[in-house]
Amino acid sequence: MKTKDWPRRLRILQVVDGFRMGGAENKLWELIERLDTRKYEIALANVGPGGPLQSRFEKLGIEMFHFPRRFSFDPLPLLQLRRLIRVRQIDVIQTTLLWADIIGGFAAWLSGVPAMISWETVTHKGDPYHNNLQRRLGYEWAMKHCDLIVAVSREVGDSLQQQRRIPPQKIRVIHYGVDLQKFFPRDKKAVLAKRRELGISTQDLLIAIVARLEPLKGHRYFIDALAPVVKQFPQVQAIFVGGGSLRRELEQQAQQLGLGNHVKFLGVRQDVSDILSAIDLLVLPALGGEGLPNVLLEGMACAKPVIATRVGGIPELVREGENGYLVPPEDVPALQKALAHAIADRQRLSRMAAAARRIVENEFSLRLQVSRFEEIFDRLAAEKVFQSRNGHAAMASRKPQPA
Repeated sequence: MKTKDWPRRLRILQVVDGFRMGGAENKLWELIERLDTRKYEIALANVGPGGPLQSRFEKLGIEMFHFPRRFSFDPLPLLQLRRLIRVRQIDVIQTTLLWADIIGGFAAWLSGVPAMISWETVTHKGDPYHNNLQRRLGYEWAMKHCDLIVAVSREVGDSLQQQRRIPPQKIRVIHYGVDLQKFFPRDKKAVLAKRRELGISTQDLLIAIVARLEPLKGHRYFIDALAPVVKQFPQVQAIFVGGGSLRRELEQQAQQLGLGNHVKFLGVRQDVSDILSAIDLLVLPALGGEGLPNVLLEGMACAKPVIATRVGGIPELVREGENGYLVPPEDVPALQKALAHAIADRQRLSRMAAAARRIVENEFSLRLQVSRFEEIFDRLAAEKVFQSRNGHAAMASRKPQPA
């Protein structure tokens, strides 16, 4: 069935576990903002805590509902969600993050929703989910009633099969996409202005890490690798963008290694896209837990080569020698070697920068990501929602009631 034959817009309920400042929440906001409202009627149910992104979601102008839990496995949000689904006569539920997967799956089953999708955004190796029997059983039961699980990378898809025993036919990989209108190479004037603001000269080679200052991001290995590199290339400067619990410890480490004049901690910034355009090289020495890092997509969209660890979905973004280099996690000598190799040849850096932008334009644009989600919604509409002429008439006669 073609979209033009639908009797009305498809009703989709997005269920999310909170409005934290996380990559999954940000990508959900981008998806909702860009879905075709002529075809889809979107509502959002939050079953987790509030947070800094709540006001951003509210500005989307969609219906929003808040069903926070009062304690672990609180049944009230489940009952509230089931009632909402029935009153609004939802066609498709899409869940994001683990608690939303569990409660959304149960509510979808209880309400007889025609279709359910789960959006899996993180790798599951070492996931604490495996240490909680109730959570594990709840997730496994909910996923049995899920039509499709969208993984943000092939690595996440493999992890779903190996760690959570999801059958491969239930998994589809849709890579994250980056907004190419927000993240793009700035002109020379803008780049020079931002570098002056940061205290970086035109002769300096500027490296950035844009990540929370937490152990899993591996900043301390980068500082250890940077110390000998700076002795070889005194023009190198590094900036750390992001806040976190390790700031004082990392500042002390940099001072002890004689990097006080080569490292700046900028804290949380609202001008990340401008900063990414002003740097020469982006580094992410993460130890794990990376489904498909947004910051690497954003840096590549700004035409920046990347040095990153070979964990999670990162190898699906970084092609060795083409747009950057991959190193093992926690391997200081390998990271030092990659840094020195990249810095030594500015022409090579320039070629990798151009390749980085080209790769995201061709394979990782936000437009492409949204279109792939719409393909899924359209297929579910044809196969499970608007299934027959009789179904058309029944669906067309349904009118949502006030919640």
